[in-house]
Amino acid sequence: MAWIVIFTKPRQEESAKKNLENLGLVVTYPVKPIEKINRESISISFEPLFPRYIFVRSNSASFGKMSHKLRNVRGVAQIIKFGGKYAQLDDTIVEEILNYEKALLLNPVKAFNPGDSVSFTYGAFRDIQAAYQESDGDKRVIVLFDLLSKPVRLSVPLKAVKRI
Repeated sequence: MAWIVIFTKPRQEESAKKNLENLGLVVTYPVKPIEKINRESISISFEPLFPRYIFVRSNSASFGKMSHKLRNVRGVAQIIKFGGKYAQLDDTIVEEILNYEKALLLNPVKAFNPGDSVSFTYGAFRDIQAAYQESDGDKRVIVLFDLLSKPVRLSVPLKAVKRI
């Protein structure tokens, strides 16, 4: 048993996964959590670790018989081949990728990191640069900037700052 690499249509990894699972195949595609700024709050969304690639577990003999069906599955662009042979990954490699995915799930990629340069987007401090310090809930952030040559810590709405 090996993992066959399948190339999907843009942003259709989840659709391809569901459709391939409906055919009785074991499918995985690792994801990474990313903090995103949505309107006025920070939320976590999941993006593929390998955009447009998913992995299907199958043995080569039975997969060869199904390959003509797989090309027509909604969301699948093509089956990756090298020199006429299907691109395959060993179980150990896929296991390491899935372990890496588990580690990423514990530490999502942050929208802002302490020390990032930001600027105010509106108000009296518009276009003034500051340094991001920390999150103050899911709708506010704390920034540090110079005001009359003195460092000032200020809690502002999330929508009031943008990364430079």
